[in-house]
Amino acid sequence: MRILTIMGTPHKGNTRAITDLFLNEFKDKNNEFDEIILPNDFHEFCYGCANCILKGEKECPHFKSVNPVIEKIEKADLIIVATPVFVMSCSSGLKALLDHLAYMWLVHRPKESMFNKVGLIITSAGGSGVKDTVKLVKNNLFYWGIPTIYNYGVTTMKMGGNYIDYKNKDKIKRQIKDKANKIKKSLSNKKVGLKTRFFFRIFGMTQKNGWNKTDSDYWNNKGWLNGKKPY
Repeated sequence: MRILTIMGTPHKGNTRAITDLFLNEFKDKNNEFDEIILPNDFHEFCYGCANCILKGEKECPHFKSVNPVIEKIEKADLIIVATPVFVMSCSSGLKALLDHLAYMWLVHRPKESMFNKVGLIITSAGGSGVKDTVKLVKNNLFYWGIPTIYNYGVTTMKMGGNYIDYKNKDKIKRQIKDKANKIKKSLSNKKVGLKTRFFFRIFGMTQKNGWNKTDSDYWNNKGWLNGKKPY
């Protein structure tokens, strides 16, 4: 099994420490691990040109930089997206990456591999913003087509620290172990739920209208407009 961690910041604080606890639960000789640290491994901001959507992802000004990230995402079975809360949202590095992947949404050109993955969102905050950050990242993973998404967020009431100093650290460890066990079960029994199937069908109907030729050609070539499914 391949596990990819996308870290929204290189800062080694609460979010990094909690992520490492999760990764320890998956330590196994049969598992392969990879990591993307933002903005170190991808630092471009989206221009908003919409070339990726209207003309194809290779027309993105940053395609050569973002494509290696996409390739790692496609190869992974479990995708962990970890970001501390920055101003009630995810880190700027993570937001920049998500913006570049808009063309992969269900409404445009989802990748078939996404329907066979499990996602995990990890976030922490010194105050508020955990729920808003989880929602933003979860929406992206869902619209990529990932059918099963877990999340773990914690408010530490301490900025720039490490969960080790947090008074509820033992509780955190127990919660992480329990959630990791649930994720393992999902990885061994992957299912595409009704919500994903519903949105895939709705967006398929819009593709038949041919609003964006690049998208509709993609769906047609995949056979998705003729009843074939990616799951």
